[in-house]
Amino acid sequence: MDDPILTAIAVALSTRAVEGLTDAGREALASLMHLVRRKATGHRELRASLVAEPTSPEGDDRAVELRRALGDAARDPSFDQELRRRWANFPQTTVRADAVTNTVSGQVTGSVVQARDISGGVHVGLPPQQHPRQ
Repeated sequence: MDDPILTAIAVALSTRAVEGLTDAGREALASLMHLVRRKATGHRELRASLVAEPTSPEGDDRAVELRRALGDAARDPSFDQELRRRWANFPQTTVRADAVTNTVSGQVTGSVVQARDISGGVHVGLPPQQHPRQ
C-alpha cells in the first residue's frame, strides 16, 4: 500500500527544494534530513538512495527509490514514529507569506489550474457553445 506521508517525505528530501521555505521550514527539513541520514548509516539501501543522482532529467526516479528505501527503513517502529512526528511539524512551518503554494487534495474529476500570476484570461475545457443567430 502506498503511504502518502512517506511519498511526500521522499519528494521533499529528494528535490531538496528550499525556495519559499521560512527559516522554521528550513530547520524542519534539516531535522527531517538529519534523522533520515542517521538511519541511513545502518541501512544500505537508504544510504544509496540519498546519494544517488537522478538518471532522468525530471529526477522522479530518485524520489521513487528514496520512497522505497524509506518504506523499508520505516519497518523500524521507532524510526517510523519519529519520522512521522517530524513530518507533522514540517508542513506547518514551511511556506513564506510571499511564496505560492498550490495544493490539490481529494478526488478531482475535472480540470485543475494552479498558478500564481496570470495576465489575461484563463479558459479550461471546451470552448463555450456558440448559439446560431435567429
